[in-house]
Amino acid sequence: MKTTIVRAVFPRRKRVLITSDLHGHADDFQKLLDKVHFSADDILVIVGDLLEKGPQSLKLMRMVMRLKEQYTVYALMGNVDLWRLEFLESEDPQKQRDMLDYSLRAMEWWGGSLLHEMAAELGESLSPDTDITALFPRIRRHFAPEMDFLRAMPTILDTPHYLFVHGGIPHERLSELEGTDPYPLLKFDDFYHTDLSFSKYVVVGHWPAVLYSKTYPDFRPIIDAKRRIIFLDGACGVKREGQINLLMLPDGQSEDFTLVTQEHLPVIEALEDQAPSPEDQAVYIRWSDRWVTVLERGDEMSTVRYHGKTLSVPTQFLGQDDQGDYCRDATDYLLPVRRGERLYLILALQHGCFVKKDSIAGWYRGRYNMITEVDEP
Repeated sequence: MKTTIVRAVFPRRKRVLITSDLHGHADDFQKLLDKVHFSADDILVIVGDLLEKGPQSLKLMRMVMRLKEQYTVYALMGNVDLWRLEFLESEDPQKQRDMLDYSLRAMEWWGGSLLHEMAAELGESLSPDTDITALFPRIRRHFAPEMDFLRAMPTILDTPHYLFVHGGIPHERLSELEGTDPYPLLKFDDFYHTDLSFSKYVVVGHWPAVLYSKTYPDFRPIIDAKRRIIFLDGACGVKREGQINLLMLPDGQSEDFTLVTQEHLPVIEALEDQAPSPEDQAVYIRWSDRWVTVLERGDEMSTVRYHGKTLSVPTQFLGQDDQGDYCRDATDYLLPVRRGERLYLILALQHGCFVKKDSIAGWYRGRYNMITEVDEP
């Protein structure tokens, strides 16, 4: 695969919808399109990573294929999309085995994988004993249209006012990037902490915006007007509390952004007011800097030290790797809550509820009711 660039001019009166990192969540994506009343009058840009980390990769891919046939849709390559394509095309038994092993783990983590869905359609079920040397040729024959779709996904979409790429770009000299290895542009980790800036907005996904938060987990896109970069990824599929972010523009020349999100979490109604904790005192443990010292381990909550600060975290968030004890994304921040507000429930404990409000995660310690109807906060 080589870096490919599509150049387009968006009509002035067409609304532009931009999203990324849908990660096998077809039903949530459809709900989001319904929420914004997507139609033939719109332009839809998906900034990579349709596949994996969710249970509906094949369904989502086919959904986007149909949308492209009927509407103005630009679906860009993501690093996971390229990774899946390269594994499916490979005749190397070790690569095939690696994809099988990943898919078996993905079933435990996310409830499915692209390979599971493909095998099921062929009447196969995956197990450690699956004959992958026989399965992969069948997949390539049966799913040729889907693989052609993946193969044709461009790396970069360039317009007069916006440039879209999944991971990031090192500079704006696109002619120097065209035809090169696309992987560094698709998996440009931690793009925020470079010193790069651009003449027009560069819209990226890949690295969840929440990993750039400082005081508490904030899943909203980051729009850096000074550097002209938009970090869009809402961590859908990557984190249990992740969401799909979509930015709406009145047209392709506007900078009037409207954020619409899609959640998948249950909803509760707060029965008490809660004052927020001071933001400058809140501690936020990010996955990219997750190692802690466990001071006291409890059944429900544990006490840890993180960068010289002590806080309580859910014990189930703790784990170990070759660098020691770690804690997945956690905070001690108390959200501002008013009685009657609806919150997205991440985790309910005696200590309180870990929830989301307005795309920010934190604790609510008051009484609540579960909400059974489907309307959202």
